[in-house]
Amino acid sequence: MSAPTPRPHVMALLFDTNFNRPPGTRIFRHLDGRPFTDEEQALADDATLEELQAAGVHVHNPEAGAEAQSAAHDMAELLFKYVIPHREALIPFMTHEDMLEYGRLETIVAAGANQFRPRKD
Repeated sequence: MSAPTPRPHVMALLFDTNFNRPPGTRIFRHLDGRPFTDEEQALADDATLEELQAAGVHVHNPEAGAEAQSAAHDMAELLFKYVIPHREALIPFMTHEDMLEYGRLETIVAAGANQFRPRKD
């Protein structure tokens, strides 16, 4: 099932909305400071998640947060696949402090990795 098509009149209103409302109020204002009319407020309140996101509004969505966290983990694993074998290519981009920290962490990882290698008895 595809997402509903954003409604042009709602999108026009959302693009002219200042979403930084004072605490404790639900009334939106136009970018020029005018408060929404009752009709405009009803349209804004009825906006779909897709319309709000298309207008660039950050909408708290716990499922999206979990998905983003999982994607960040997967992305890090993908990057490590290429970075670890070619870590010397990163050094020109590192600050001196980051190089020192990288060296410290690399030593810890190498020491810990030795305990998991099979023994040759």
